[in-house]
Amino acid sequence: MADKSEFESVAMVHIGAVYKTAVALCSDRQEAEDLVQVTFLKAFERFESFKKGTNCKAWLLTILRNKWVDQLRHRSFLGETLPVDETVVAKDEGDGQVSWSNCRDLLENFSDEQVITALKELPDEQRLALFLSDVEQLRQEEIGEIMCVPIGTVKSRVSRARASLKKRLLSYAKEMGFVGDQR
Repeated sequence: MADKSEFESVAMVHIGAVYKTAVALCSDRQEAEDLVQVTFLKAFERFESFKKGTNCKAWLLTILRNKWVDQLRHRSFLGETLPVDETVVAKDEGDGQVSWSNCRDLLENFSDEQVITALKELPDEQRLALFLSDVEQLRQEEIGEIMCVPIGTVKSRVSRARASLKKRLLSYAKEMGFVGDQR
């Protein structure tokens, strides 16, 4: 059995990064929260297999990715389920701040719609590689370990994701005056 205090001091400090990565992978906040919970439960159960002194965040993100892939496989086996009444509602939390019931809605209300749309259109593996590289700022070796792919594949996915975003956003960038008419 894992030592609870050691797990808390070594692993739980990365919950924010794990949650942000889950949000990047999932379509809504509830699904991301569930994925994080499953990830940390699995990590706690297997904490004795964690090698002290290595990158715990990368270890946790590997577990997250594996759990996410398991969920995708399970979902494709069972088919997509749709809730009877799914609505996105802004709720007043009482302190004057608005929270949103859907993660995509949250992102779209705090970020530029064109960028978010372009990111959503990336293939999952490219979006994850780009997120881990540019947002989490992990090294390519760490990303390769998390995604279970060689470094060359990581480089390729990040490069393709950036090229795709550039292509999708070029006309918008020109419209906004960020770039001239050069290619």
